[in-house]
Amino acid sequence: MYSVHDPEWLEARIRERAERTRQKRLSARTPGTLAIDASKFTDQISKLARTLINKVEREGPRTIPSSTIPIDTCVILRQLTQTYNLLRFINADDTRFENPSYRQSYSFVILPLVRTMIDGFYNCTAMQVDPSRSRAFRISGYYRMREALQADEARYSSDPAWKLYLSEVRRNFEHGMRVEALSNADLDDRTNEWPLLGKYLGKPPDTPHKQMLRKLTLGFWKEYSSISHVSFDGLASIYPFIARETFPQEKRAELEDAADRHTATHFARAAGILLCLLTEVKHFYKFDGAEIDRRLREIWAAMTPMVEVRELYEFRYKGLLR
Repeated sequence: MYSVHDPEWLEARIRERAERTRQKRLSARTPGTLAIDASKFTDQISKLARTLINKVEREGPRTIPSSTIPIDTCVILRQLTQTYNLLRFINADDTRFENPSYRQSYSFVILPLVRTMIDGFYNCTAMQVDPSRSRAFRISGYYRMREALQADEARYSSDPAWKLYLSEVRRNFEHGMRVEALSNADLDDRTNEWPLLGKYLGKPPDTPHKQMLRKLTLGFWKEYSSISHVSFDGLASIYPFIARETFPQEKRAELEDAADRHTATHFARAAGILLCLLTEVKHFYKFDGAEIDRRLREIWAAMTPMVEVRELYEFRYKGLLR
């Protein structure tokens, strides 16, 4: 005899209900909709990213001695991998269908993170394309840190409550400048500016790297930029999924199908961006071992049925994998 106070019984009933809901939604999908087996790439990308992070940390400094590129590559890889893992967690079937705390809007309000992944892809690959510019990446960062610190000091230095905090920030900033062997003149030299993605693409000459980035920016990057900036077009694109209760009841079944398709598309794009970066890192460092080439080929093969991912593959990565 089962009791509603039995946690195992309750969990079993919740899983049964989630499975019925899942099957009902699957049966309601538009016939002919492309289906991709996510089990062939989701976990594999995370594991391959961890392999390459370890490789860059251990072997990168030997490949590019006396350079900050390996450590900056690692930090960017870590951020993008954890961003991908967050998107994966929120959009997983276990979360969406079995976690009672999940809300459909969660899968859409996190979409600006895809734009973050594109920016990370740009920063990492730009350093690899022109290693001599890698120092400018850090100089620009220190410039922004100095400007923020000076603004705080100008406003709050007379406040005793801020004194200890500002002193600590100033000490850490100056220590970092000494370690990097940087001066204020380096920070003020505009030739050391690290351009943001949009400005980088607008500066001649055109290069294969810019052409690759343009494939992203002329496509879905602008969509995520609009959502990130809370522009009207961005709001319009996600409104049905963050305000589901405002639609008539008879329309909500259609929204469920659309939400599934949109969620799958956005997640596949994020996975594709990370896969592009992993392929770029492998190509740059020429790592051996850990079956990296085979794993890359298998993941690309699993994802190329997606039109947008296949375009990236045909444009650049098919050649790199050869």
